Amino acid sequence: MGQPEPSDPFLGVVLALETATRTGSVAIVQAGRVIARTSGDGRTTHGERLPGEAVDLLTENGLTVTDVDRFAVAVGPGSFTGLRVGIATIQGLALTRSREVVGVSTLAAMAECVGAAGIEADVLGIWLDGHRSEVFGVAYLTAGGEGARAADATAPSVTVPPGLEELEPHCVGSATEVATGWRGRIGRRSVALVGDGAVRYAGEAEVALGQAVRILAMPAALAVGVGQLAVRATPAQRTAAHGVAPLYVRRPDAELARDRRARGVSSR
Repeated sequence: MGQPEPSDPFLGVVLALETATRTGSVAIVQAGRVIARTSGDGRTTHGERLPGEAVDLLTENGLTVTDVDRFAVAVGPGSFTGLRVGIATIQGLALTRSREVVGVSTLAAMAECVGAAGIEADVLGIWLDGHRSEVFGVAYLTAGGEGARAADATAPSVTVPPGLEELEPHCVGSATEVATGWRGRIGRRSVALVGDGAVRYAGEAEVALGQAVRILAMPAALAVGVGQLAVRATPAQRTAAHGVAPLYVRRPDAELARDRRARGVSSR
């Protein structure tokens, strides 16, 4: 089984935001059609650019926040600080209109931007550079088949795009660790890897998977994928503004630091 059947495509105006990456992006989508998109300037922080960047895009297209019928945001994985800024921004905007919010996995948005139709591979792997010599990853089956995991219809965010099936869930680790963990379930299936992590660690991926891998660059303006997935979100994936939850995958630095301090104290 794949992604649960979505409700009828949403015809209203969707404002989508992605702050998981350094540049980030904003998009306006209506009835599945991209009205406008913009990518940010990575030389400035998301906190400096938002909410102005989103409001400006609306204004440039003859819209205001009051015209937005649904809000969507990438909830992770990605930059902890960026995710917090993006989620808080969308929550604030949605509260002004009492509108629903859809949280979307950054990795699912990447897959949606690429589109499975032209991949020409059995498995679509998404690798986002997690820095610290790690990648955030997820693997999808592009044509269905035995071995796929059913998507969770009650999941609080969109993690599997329609038309794909989850083969390996969201994870984080070194490129070698992630690819080695996937190898058994991928078997002899052909693989395409997408993202800046795929480009950076292409060699490690091919060695660990034991086969040639098609490498595709990082999609631009991930907010487009966020918005398009929000259009087809199921009722369970839509929430009030306060219900949006981050999908960090990796534990925050503050928690890891506390653990290290605790181990240091206990060892003395």
